[in-house]
Amino acid sequence: MILLKSKKEFNIGIVTIGKSPRLDIESELQKTIDYDVDFTHSGALDKIPPNQLIDLAPLSDSDTLVTLVDDNTEAQVSHEKLTEILYENISEIISKVDVIVMACTGDEEMGNYQKPILFPGKITENLIVDYSNKKDFKLGVVQPHSNQIKKEFEKWNSKNIIADVYASSPYGNVNVPADQNWIDVKNSFVQFNPDLVYLNCMGMSSAHKDYIHENLNVPVLLAANVTGMVINQILN
Repeated sequence: MILLKSKKEFNIGIVTIGKSPRLDIESELQKTIDYDVDFTHSGALDKIPPNQLIDLAPLSDSDTLVTLVDDNTEAQVSHEKLTEILYENISEIISKVDVIVMACTGDEEMGNYQKPILFPGKITENLIVDYSNKKDFKLGVVQPHSNQIKKEFEKWNSKNIIADVYASSPYGNVNVPADQNWIDVKNSFVQFNPDLVYLNCMGMSSAHKDYIHENLNVPVLLAANVTGMVINQILN
């Protein structure tokens, strides 16, 4: 049994692009945070009725984000259209928290707040760049939607990193029997033989991480876990 150090006076805000609370993301953060902390949740879709979700549809493939709605079904929404809503969500909870975790690995440019905002995508990508100095390094990436593959591949190519990018739902099952999409991703990575795999979505879980690791026997980075380790350093 692991005893957590008490840091109950520390409150972490989780701002999601979908509906809150995202207890699954909180759970993944807690797996690597060594302290007993409080959480405050806020979601961009909390005040959006289901019949208005169509108004937030992606403008293009590269504008696509994937999240959950009330009935735990997957939805695609526009990165650009959600930006202003996310600003409002941050403003609503900023006074209640010590640090905010943006529960999305997409690129954001939200600053000038009195509290720090952690962007899991940027944190994990910087770690990968530092790790990639091995000769002939190859990176495997799993995106939540096929619309995002081209943009993700181009991003790593611009960093001079050889990457193979595939897509599978962050809410797909990897227990026996696993969803076919996850089986296909695993089989593709076996052929590619990456040095590291990055699960590029906050909705992906330790179950997905374990599935890839057990089948490939390579390090697998889960953005929520990496962000939890950063929070440990903030609290230390």
